[in-house]
Amino acid sequence: MMDAVKLIVIFTLIVLALHKKLSVGVTLFGAGLLTALLFSVPTSRLLDGYWELITSRRFISLTAVICQITMLGAILKELGFLQKLSESCRGLIGGRKTAVAAMPPLVGMMPMPGGSLLSAPLVDNVLSESRYAPHFKCAANYYFRHVIEHFWPIYPGIIITEAITTVPVASLALLYSPLAVIMLIIGYFAFIRQIENHSGERRGLLRTMAGILSATWPIVLAIVIYGLFKVELAIAIAVSFVALLVVARPPRASVVRALKKGLSYKLIFLIFGILSFQTCLDLSGAIGSLQQLSIDYNLPPELIIIVVCFASGLLTGMYAAYVALSYTLLAGFLYQPVINPSHIFLAMLSGYIGMMLSPTHLCLIVTNEYFHSDLLKVYRCIVIPFLILGLAGFLIYLSGWGDWIFS
Repeated sequence: MMDAVKLIVIFTLIVLALHKKLSVGVTLFGAGLLTALLFSVPTSRLLDGYWELITSRRFISLTAVICQITMLGAILKELGFLQKLSESCRGLIGGRKTAVAAMPPLVGMMPMPGGSLLSAPLVDNVLSESRYAPHFKCAANYYFRHVIEHFWPIYPGIIITEAITTVPVASLALLYSPLAVIMLIIGYFAFIRQIENHSGERRGLLRTMAGILSATWPIVLAIVIYGLFKVELAIAIAVSFVALLVVARPPRASVVRALKKGLSYKLIFLIFGILSFQTCLDLSGAIGSLQQLSIDYNLPPELIIIVVCFASGLLTGMYAAYVALSYTLLAGFLYQPVINPSHIFLAMLSGYIGMMLSPTHLCLIVTNEYFHSDLLKVYRCIVIPFLILGLAGFLIYLSGWGDWIFS
């Protein structure tokens, strides 16, 4: 009981720190130190744990992947690949309906903080008439931008999930994929049906697809190398990045700016902070405290998973942050002593909905500012779709989807 109380205190302090806008990396590193203190972890053991972490293949690989993804996204933006994508999407069959549903997730193939801001001008251009209110355009752009996040294997959140749970990225993408399908179906009824169709600038399917591929080929190349040749994702992204430099020959200034973003000490410390918190929880021996609390008070594991993950997502507004914060606390339910794919699915679903409804979500903030929309009206557009997604996802959880996928 006392161990669980200590973890609840730690979680509460994490929440307060994040509320005060302290960075996630610093917050979780400090939470790890506090955990070691409260659970009387010897200093020598703690230092050994940190050394093992920073020299581990997991830490090195994760750092390489996230830094390179950040650099790749930055250089693609510098080179105007987004503009190429916008021009190509104008020729999609189905006119505005298809464009509004397709452009945000296509831009989402290039993961970066506040990425909804990149697709906002595209949606604004397509829905330029006054009949489309700013809050509607904001909500549609924000909603469809995050559809791809469930299964696209280079998103930091899904990569960090692999690092924490040891479940391969490909398996996680398959596990979460029904949520993307459900989101598209819900999105059709919530947004697309309200858009007046027109033919757009029809250029032919082959020409349109060729244009989209020319704007996204570096990302596609990385995924193909990773999927077909079964190499480390870090290596696949590195090959794609080098190929982009060779083919596009960007200005040196653009490359330097991309390198600075990817090699930011804040980004690297974020990764260290996330994994150091998990290390301290492991060393404390209290990793199963919440699970024991569930047993002692006859609380359903689902209730604890939903509450902790939803709260983490709502408070942080970041996929990687809620994964790092909640999955380590819920280790006894998710991946220790054995992997529980159904619980991992439920954890992701709960955290995701919390994140998408979070007023601290950077994408929501910057998109709302771009469209000069009423945030309350935006929420009115997205709350019901995400509640339906939560209900549908919970039914998938009850169906045993996760156990079936991993059987």
